[in-house]
Amino acid sequence: MGVRRAMNIVLDAANREKGKLYTYGPLVHNPQAVEMLRQKGVEVLGENPVSNATVILRAHGVAPEERNRIKDAGNVICDATCPHVARAHAILKKEIKEGYRAIIVGDRGHAEVNGLLGYADGKGIVVENIKDLDDLPEMERACVIAQTTQDRRVFQEIVESIKNKVSEVKVFDTICDSTSLRQKEVFELAGEVDAMVIVGGRDSANTRRLYEISLSTGVPSFHIESEDELDWLGLDKYENIGVMAGASTPNWVINKVLDRIKFLLKKRKGRIYRYWEGIGEFMVESTLYLSLGAVSMCYSSLVFQGLKPSATMMFIAFFYVFAVHTFNRYNERLKDEFSDPARTRFFRDYGKALIIGATGASLAALYLSYLLGLTDFILLLFSYLLGIIYTIRIVPERLQPFIKYKRLKDLPGSKDFLVSMAWAWVIVLIPMLNKGVFFSYMSISMLAFVLISVFIRSVVFDILSIEGDRIVGRETIPIIIGPKQTQIMLLILAVMISLFMFLSAFFGLVPGLGYYLVLSPVFVVTCFYIFQKRRMQVSTLFEAVIDSNFILVGVITYFWQL
Repeated sequence: MGVRRAMNIVLDAANREKGKLYTYGPLVHNPQAVEMLRQKGVEVLGENPVSNATVILRAHGVAPEERNRIKDAGNVICDATCPHVARAHAILKKEIKEGYRAIIVGDRGHAEVNGLLGYADGKGIVVENIKDLDDLPEMERACVIAQTTQDRRVFQEIVESIKNKVSEVKVFDTICDSTSLRQKEVFELAGEVDAMVIVGGRDSANTRRLYEISLSTGVPSFHIESEDELDWLGLDKYENIGVMAGASTPNWVINKVLDRIKFLLKKRKGRIYRYWEGIGEFMVESTLYLSLGAVSMCYSSLVFQGLKPSATMMFIAFFYVFAVHTFNRYNERLKDEFSDPARTRFFRDYGKALIIGATGASLAALYLSYLLGLTDFILLLFSYLLGIIYTIRIVPERLQPFIKYKRLKDLPGSKDFLVSMAWAWVIVLIPMLNKGVFFSYMSISMLAFVLISVFIRSVVFDILSIEGDRIVGRETIPIIIGPKQTQIMLLILAVMISLFMFLSAFFGLVPGLGYYLVLSPVFVVTCFYIFQKRRMQVSTLFEAVIDSNFILVGVITYFWQL
């Protein structure tokens, strides 16, 4: 939690602040993360002092005198100290005032331990192991705290020995629960697999401990910093591989490692299995499967409004959704490098072909709309033009220094709203106007259903890619209001549209199909709940399951008609 919080603070500051930005030492013990921040203009503060800059105190915390020195130099301090570390600071300040000496169980020279020593006000002693207690000076009263990433078993062993040497001892277990839980998990996981891969910086103390615990089980264990190291480990000879990561390892590094391991192990699968798996992945990553979902929704929309299903309109929906989402994914490929490495690899292999296909699909959709009528053509063309306007700067150059959002694309959540509107445009609005239906209750009901269903789907994937969005500086709804608040918002929206459709059907305002369409938002919320409980990984399969919601709508409609 502390590292994730610090990373979020730095990324938000990098996307917001205009001046020089530094972290007091490397933010985390992970070279990929430090390099990524450097590319965003966040430098590591070295020995040379700086002034008139924003200095971010990392999760490890700093000694009070260092904090004062940074502030006195005219810098703005942005405090990203982990709350668990801050608690240890507060304990030390209180106990030192009451006359206790401080015994800090941790790694001598570690940034967090140095900060703790600063709060001990010259009355602190660092103990790394039992042997260090042989040199423990005479003292009557001592408070014992731990580096937050310390091994709890080692800490308890040292505490028992201290109690035999010091008459009055106060013990504060300041070890982060996440750290101890991770150490317990690596021991348990190693007993279930054939090999272990530990992901994290080689300078990370807690990552090294995970590696040492894994090695102690006798299971072949490998400590890596990046996915590039996996190619030489010979992992293909192992059936089951466990993956654990240190506290300072960013999610995007873990995702790249998982993706690379899965890619390396594919060769073990049978040819037929790989063939069908490849087709499935292509359908999902290319948005063809999602486009079939648009066809399904269009079919349901026509039936719901009492209109005759039209193959032309369903083809327009297919081509339009395929084009819009393909262009969108291509534009977001930089973000996907951090949140979805499999998609990055897919677009590296097929990106040019998909862009050509999306361009052809756009022309096909426009041609089919022209066959329906001039009004339909103009409406669809306007939708494409709106997509172009969405990406260009609309704020005059002289006003740009004073206005934060210079494009519609920069507005938080704008993509989610625009995508929802685009679907509703081709699935409800164009068919409705083509058939001469002008905003009947049934049309408005279906419009609301499509808007909310697509919006929920879009925001769900925003939650999953929140780290990548932060890195590239894109403001989304989950970043603005927080992931938990966003989940509550989606649940409320799902309940609202479900009640709306159910009550509309109950009072005879819409066809009985409205009862069954309630299953759609219930399906999405259930899938996301399962994911949150970690029973499902973020993957192409997960995306396919979520997008199957749109297929489900068409299937429900078909059987309702029988």
